[in-house]
Amino acid sequence: MSAADPPPSRDELLSMAYVDGELAHADRAAFEARLEREPALVREVAAQQRLAVMARASAPREPIDREWARIRGSAIQRLGLPLGWTLLGLGAAGLASWCAWEVECAPVGIAPKLLTAALAAGFLVLFLLAVRARIRTKPFDPYDDVQR
Repeated sequence: MSAADPPPSRDELLSMAYVDGELAHADRAAFEARLEREPALVREVAAQQRLAVMARASAPREPIDREWARIRGSAIQRLGLPLGWTLLGLGAAGLASWCAWEVECAPVGIAPKLLTAALAAGFLVLFLLAVRARIRTKPFDPYDDVQR
């Protein structure tokens, strides 16, 4: 902190203590109640968590990190991952297309077709909800700026 920087506010100090686990039980409960009502305080806690994670991430690399880097750099990994994902995507798309064709063209009643459509719609709804949740929580993710 330089001479020109203002001292931390009470909320900043409370956020730091909260992230570090230094608040007493009653203070913690009161602070968490405030978090439910004050979005700005939630953003402050997220910023403090991000700083705490970045501080931990500045430690020297561990041996397992070196091994993961070696694995990522290997030719088998660089060629195998795209091939595996491509085959998986082609297989899933082909199987889904074949199932859609069979459901549409097979001489079955409307019930199996409606159930299949409900299954596909359910998967789509759950996927979209997961994407929405990820987008909304991304600003609060303390590990967003950390690279292993």
